[in-house]
Amino acid sequence: MTLCLRLDDVHGRTPLTALRALDDRVWAGRPVVLGTIPFPALGCLGPVASPREVAAARSTATHPGLLDYLDGRRAEGLAEVALHGLTHADHRSPAGPAVAELVAPSAGRVTRLTDCLHGWRSRFGTRTLIPPHNYIDPGLREQCLAEGFHVSRAVTDAEVSALGLDPDRPDHRAEAKRRRPYRLVGTALDVYQTTGVSYERVRRAGPPAEELAESVMAIAAPTGIGVITFHWWDFVRADASWCEEFAQYTTRLLRRCEALAPVEFSTVADLADDLVAAAQRRPKDRTA
Repeated sequence: MTLCLRLDDVHGRTPLTALRALDDRVWAGRPVVLGTIPFPALGCLGPVASPREVAAARSTATHPGLLDYLDGRRAEGLAEVALHGLTHADHRSPAGPAVAELVAPSAGRVTRLTDCLHGWRSRFGTRTLIPPHNYIDPGLREQCLAEGFHVSRAVTDAEVSALGLDPDRPDHRAEAKRRRPYRLVGTALDVYQTTGVSYERVRRAGPPAEELAESVMAIAAPTGIGVITFHWWDFVRADASWCEEFAQYTTRLLRRCEALAPVEFSTVADLADDLVAAAQRRPKDRTA
């Protein structure tokens, strides 16, 4: 069983103390995919997360402390630096309502994103795109995959429906992820998020960490692949103190996953390499 851990929304005003506390107290040697926002817009993380930011350079690439942190974790083999959109700000779609940054993007936005992907690859070895809010225009997704970038995202309503399932039913969405959680496009991986873990949702309605772990493993078991997403600001309280309650919840979740089956934690890029290598070792179909 291979699980990828995502930590989204990392940028210049993310408290480094929180990132280091996560490394020591929660990830505990498990590799993590860090979804980094290069040019975060003011308030782009919303009214709950934005107040938890610290006073620092907003741009990821101009924050020396964050750059040192990212370089250090990469050197240790414990982090993959993924690109998490451009600004993480929603925008007006042609139809009118605000949509996630990479849904119905303009030609200019597509150009800026691809330029940033290549720039991030040169600077951080980036190979993975995490679209803000997990949604991306299908055409842009295929373009990124064709250029060799992996995509970690949510399953879409259309993909659920294509399997004869009802996208409005949570159990049907889980079944869609269970049946076909990823695909390879050449050497690029297009992989669904298994679940996103929110402190506010857990605090209000659960489920217990052990129950959530069983749900994750039940979805991931058929193919042995899962992606669990967290956000750094869930581990920081409004007064900037460490949220020990959610840290302990996450630790119990990961330990229960490990107890249910032999688990290897991996980055998305390393998982893609393993899947490509396995596909190349597979005997070719010799039927006429």
